[in-house]
This record gives sequence, structure tokens and C-alpha cells, in this order.
Amino acid sequence: MPNKIKPLLKKLSAMEEKRGSVRDFVEHEYIDDDGNAIIDVNLEEDDNLFSPYSDKKVLNPDILHYIDTLADPLPAHLPLVVNFIVDDKTKLDQDFIKRAFKRHYWLSYKQMTFEMHRISITSLIFFSIGLSILFVYVMLDRSGIDIFVNELILIASWVFIWESVSRFFFGRRSKQIERVNEGQMAVAVVRFENRSASKKTKGK
Repeated sequence: MPNKIKPLLKKLSAMEEKRGSVRDFVEHEYIDDDGNAIIDVNLEEDDNLFSPYSDKKVLNPDILHYIDTLADPLPAHLPLVVNFIVDDKTKLDQDFIKRAFKRHYWLSYKQMTFEMHRISITSLIFFSIGLSILFVYVMLDRSGIDIFVNELILIASWVFIWESVSRFFFGRRSKQIERVNEGQMAVAVVRFENRSASKKTKGK
């Protein structure tokens, strides 16, 4: 099997050398002269900004998914600019759109904060249960009481303790990364640019 995947590994290695590191990719594709990471959102129709079900209160999930996808490789410490490219920015309620954008990511950030708190609480509960069961096992063992469920009690205690550790160190870590990413989006600068001006800038 290892020999069969050698050609694939060689191709991946060659691709990595050609494309460079993720840091190089981000530097080349995203960073402007001021050190900001720029995400361009090209809107062919301004009405596509909002979900058709929200009466122009909730941004289009497809647009948000697109922005999230482009933001994936960006380190959280980079200042982020989301640049909506439209036909005529004067026809848009820019402040309203900015508030809708920031509200979405702020609420997501707060939800992640709540999830982290919930994981911490459940981890503590599981750890307490595990220790309590382990205490029962120790008491039975010291008392010389040998019943067939002793080993099951010991296994159950370690299951709860491991689940507690797993939730706190792995599940919470994952939510922490998501929370920081959502926070980066929540404080991002949102701006609007006319399509004609954008083409002139890129043509220079």
C-alpha cells in the first residue's frame, strides 16, 4: 500500500513547493498595502444581500458561507476588511447592511461563548460523577467487598473522567477556535465599492 501512494505523495510535494506555504498564499491573495486582509464580495444584484425570507433583516446565508469560506485560511490576528463590490453603492443603505453583518457574527460569537461555558459546566459535572464513582470503588475495595460489578464500577468511573477531560480540552478548544474566528468577523471593517472603481484599481 505505501508504494501505491508514493506517486500521489510526490505530486503533493511538488504542488506544495510550487504553491508555497499557507502564509505565502495569504500574503499574496489577501493582504493589501496596509496589512489588512481583504475579502471581496462581488454582488451582481444588490437584492441578493438578504435572505428572501427575512424582509431584508437577515443576510443571505450563501453570501455568509462564501465569506466564511474565504476567511478560513486567515489567522485570527489579521485585521479583516469585507469589501462589497456593487454597481452603485449610493443606492444601498450601507449602515443598515453593516449592522446586519455585524449582528450576525456578534450573535454567533456570543453563542460560541455560551457553548464554551456549557462545555466547562458539563465537563465539571462528568468529572465529579467520575470521581464519585471512583470513590465508591475505593471504599468497596478497602472494605474487602468483592462483588462482580466492582470492575464495572471502576470502568464507569474512568469513562466519566475521560469524557470530562475530552470535552474540556478537545471540545472546548474547538469551540474556542470557532469563537475567535467569529469574533474576527464581528469586528471586521465592512465597506462598499462601485464595480467600475474596483476594476480601475485592479487594472493598475
